[in-house]
Amino acid sequence: MRRSLAPEPIGERVPNLAPMVDIIMVILVFFMLGASFKIIVEGFLRTDLDPRSGPGGGEAVEIIPLVKVALESVDGGTSANVYVMGEKMPGDGFTPLREYLDAKRRQGADPTSPVVITAHPSVTWRNVVRAMDAAIAAEFPNVQFAVSLGGDPSGATP
Repeated sequence: MRRSLAPEPIGERVPNLAPMVDIIMVILVFFMLGASFKIIVEGFLRTDLDPRSGPGGGEAVEIIPLVKVALESVDGGTSANVYVMGEKMPGDGFTPLREYLDAKRRQGADPTSPVVITAHPSVTWRNVVRAMDAAIAAEFPNVQFAVSLGGDPSGATP
């Protein structure tokens, strides 16, 4: 019996993927344990649009708001003056706005009526979102935004 010294033909070698899958699973478990799945309760905006608006060229829709909020930038955009129905709210921040909206709701205002927020172009989004949060916290979920081209900050002309 004679043995051949020629090497046997080697087929395709396939790497063993089991260790790589183990490492990926360990990393996945590590990140899942480190992540927080805290659910934040925040307001939301409904996006139901009037079917007459849009590219169809229908009639212009006029919104008659229950409350019109106007924001004017102060201190270089770090804060904002809040005007409600053309009158400046007393104090700083958005707490007076929420109190005003709470009082409106207690007086019998329909909470589904729109609250329109308009802001001067120099107002930061943070302040616009704070105004929206104040309206939603006062249980007025129908918040709408109007475009302001920099007219009267009291909101008389959007």
